[in-house]
Amino acid sequence: MKSILNLNQLGSIFPITMIALTSILVITVVLISNSFILKESSKYSLDKLEAVTLAEAGIEKAIASLNVNPSYNGESETVLGQGSYSVSVTSIDSNNKVVEAGGYIPDKTNPKIKQAIKIQISKGEGISFPYGLQVGEGGLQMGNSSTLNGSVYSNGDISVGNSSAFTGDVWVAGGTQPTANQQWECTQVCQDYIFGKSVTGENRLDVAQSFQLSQGAVINKVSLKLKKFGSPPNITVRILCDNNDKPDKNNVKASGTLSANLVTGSYGFVDVTFSSSPNLSENTRYWIVLDTSNDANNYWSFDLDSLQGYGNGSPKWSSNWQASSPVWTAITGDFGFKVYIGGVATKFTGGNSAVVNGDLHANTIQNVTINGSAYYQSISGSTVNGTSNPGSPDPAPETFPVSQSNIDAWKLEAEDGLDYGSLTYGNSCNVNLGPGKIDGDLTLGNSCSVTVTSPLWITGNITAGNSLTVKLPSSAGLSSGVVLVDGTTVVGNGCENFECGFKGSGSDGSYLMLLSTYDTTVTGTPAITAGNSSFSGIFYAPKGSVSLGNSASFKEISAWKIITGNGAILSYEQGLSETFFSAGPTGSFSVVKGSYQLK
Repeated sequence: MKSILNLNQLGSIFPITMIALTSILVITVVLISNSFILKESSKYSLDKLEAVTLAEAGIEKAIASLNVNPSYNGESETVLGQGSYSVSVTSIDSNNKVVEAGGYIPDKTNPKIKQAIKIQISKGEGISFPYGLQVGEGGLQMGNSSTLNGSVYSNGDISVGNSSAFTGDVWVAGGTQPTANQQWECTQVCQDYIFGKSVTGENRLDVAQSFQLSQGAVINKVSLKLKKFGSPPNITVRILCDNNDKPDKNNVKASGTLSANLVTGSYGFVDVTFSSSPNLSENTRYWIVLDTSNDANNYWSFDLDSLQGYGNGSPKWSSNWQASSPVWTAITGDFGFKVYIGGVATKFTGGNSAVVNGDLHANTIQNVTINGSAYYQSISGSTVNGTSNPGSPDPAPETFPVSQSNIDAWKLEAEDGLDYGSLTYGNSCNVNLGPGKIDGDLTLGNSCSVTVTSPLWITGNITAGNSLTVKLPSSAGLSSGVVLVDGTTVVGNGCENFECGFKGSGSDGSYLMLLSTYDTTVTGTPAITAGNSSFSGIFYAPKGSVSLGNSASFKEISAWKIITGNGAILSYEQGLSETFFSAGPTGSFSVVKGSYQLK
């Protein structure tokens, strides 16, 4: 029987069909509209990205221009690609500037899209302090019931009193002989030997100097007399064996990194330590090999003695030390270098109830409870609650984060500033100093506040009372500064919670470093003596000792030797990474880390 569709059924299907068709039409219109919106949004995003790229091009143009012409002050509009950029430069001081750049699509007059970038640049280098507390060959001495909250790396012995404690790890590196076993330095006919780029058709990317030790020993570090042009990257330095009077690429004895920020535009010896300390044989040729990259604007120079005065070796260059058959070409002369050997057994000595809560690494360990693991050659009178690792190699010594070249550059810059004689200020003084040189002493009473424009060089002594504050001006922004002292520094008690001491500009990442060049090894007198309580800032004494009072707290200390009294509580922040310091008048402008702002 056939079904018969009546008119009521037809009437009910028609509006349903219309609704469906209308829905499809609406969805189609919405999809088409959204595709147009997505297309416009994508174009806007691409234009916005291009505007940012144009602004960054303006920043790069400004840095490059300032490194060639310090009087460069920007440009109103420069066409580049599908848009343009503008640049303005504002000087904070001779070493610090603020650069603002705008990127425009299609132009600055009628921009559809614009982006702005603001940065701070400084004529300087980023210097890393990898350890909150770093000690040189003089070692660390702690009195009874003293506490070190954190970890420590020492190139010399550590000796602690009764009931003293470390909350973190402790490293005591293998000792280094005080004088170089092999060395050479030009004194008469000296030349620049350029490498790290092509020179007169020679692609001098790798250079090497051979040497022979007078006795078999472990090698602890080398020092190289270098300067740089521009801002080249770090160099990998290797010790290679010899193969037919050339470096043997298949026999690498040690490897380390030369930090570019330790080298300036003037010659100076820069230390390089290695990840391990291998044994080298006496009267056997080895090579110090420097491996660089090719950059016509950022490269290196070795100080070369053209008279060939070093009798136990000679230099060579290669375009690629790792080639299948490396070609090494002789150089007439000898590079400035030093090779230091070990052989000094270092130790950690504890008093009654002394505790290390982390791991302890040392050649010899005596009288301590170790809650972590122990790594040693010899151990006595100690308890190891973690894992014992007898026969472990001595830790390699660490280089200090500031070189003599850095120090010389700061002093040279200070000499170009203001000149002062000895200065004396009473209690509650409020003074502004620097940049410049105090040829004499600086004496300060209690509760003094000194604003320093870096660098400030004091040839004599600093003597200060309690609650001293030395700080950078707020205009220094994110950059850090330095006060250099050739004599001794004695400061009274500090304040609670870092309210006084040596302070930065007030911006995060800005610090003021007290750097003492005083040599304790000659006089026995501490380079820096600090009272009780807290001191902000960085204390740095590569040749001197730092004597700390009770309950002392610091941001960062690096010194040849550190001494604390009884009951001292030494706390510090973690190591400071890439703190940006001015590196003298020969430095290049570069971006201060953390200052990038996209507007």
